[in-house]
Amino acid sequence: MNRTALPFERCVFVNCPFDDEYLQLLHAMVFTIHDCGFIARLAVEDTGAGEMRIDKIVRIISESCYSIHDISRVEVSETSKLPRFNMPFEAGLAMGAFRFAQPVVGKPRRDFLLLDAVPFRDKQTLSDLSGQDPKIHGGEPRKMVSAVRGFLSAKKGPEQPTRGALAIWNRYRAFEHALPGLAARLEIDNTEIRSFDYLPDWSSVMTGWLATGAGKPGHDSLRSPGRSPS
Repeated sequence: MNRTALPFERCVFVNCPFDDEYLQLLHAMVFTIHDCGFIARLAVEDTGAGEMRIDKIVRIISESCYSIHDISRVEVSETSKLPRFNMPFEAGLAMGAFRFAQPVVGKPRRDFLLLDAVPFRDKQTLSDLSGQDPKIHGGEPRKMVSAVRGFLSAKKGPEQPTRGALAIWNRYRAFEHALPGLAARLEIDNTEIRSFDYLPDWSSVMTGWLATGAGKPGHDSLRSPGRSPS
């Protein structure tokens, strides 16, 4: 990914569980971000040991005007018997950027979206953010699409209207239908492309599919995508 080519006002930092259990929700979220005209930024977008994880997270937050934080993963791990603190920690970093960063002339103000799976649970798990009611996705990808679309639709301004949540959901389903054929052209198995380890490949196929204008009426949605950056 060419980081210098990514405009600050279009970048959205994504803070959520990164595992196969969450992957369907993550796919729906990332697709919606891109379909709304923005760029999803994830801590797993680059691999290798060249940059410490915390440094990468701080850098991506600093490069992103917006962020989305799913704080739904609060259960205790069956293996460690401990909860995971990564998501609230990263939400705190983004809140610090939102609160303390100086506004940049000519740039939009930072903003963030909180997500949860269960209504009102945040009152017990993250009570310091009382008044910042999260959007509830209930573990359903279609509700994730609606929540993310609602957050980003106002960021583009009235001169750049965003299609409705139902239209985005239908386009996402069209992409899901086309995915096996698109992956096969890259010699990637359908099971592989739908696993977390292949998230960069999935993202590349998805952005290429959107770049062709696929999913619109009268368009051949099975055209081979380019290898666009995520």
